[in-house]
Amino acid sequence: MPLKPGTHTDIAGSMAEAIQTAFNSHYKEIIGKDPPPSNKQFELLCIAVAEGVIKHLKEHSTDFKVKTTFEGSKIYDGVVTIE
Repeated sequence: MPLKPGTHTDIAGSMAEAIQTAFNSHYKEIIGKDPPPSNKQFELLCIAVAEGVIKHLKEHSTDFKVKTTFEGSKIYDGVVTIE
């Protein structure tokens, strides 16, 4: 499944939604009060960050290596492909 940055009209299951969730889960412990309600500027920030991260990963996909061991087999070295 390809990485999904999220859009203003479709944020469900996206990286932007995960960023919003992580932000809200840490807000109280760091700031000391409940997080503010979401707004368009915050949504824009989360979508932009998600798009930037995914774009960077795509542009540098050959820098990632996966090493996997299957039961009783040798380690497999492969390159990650990000769609």
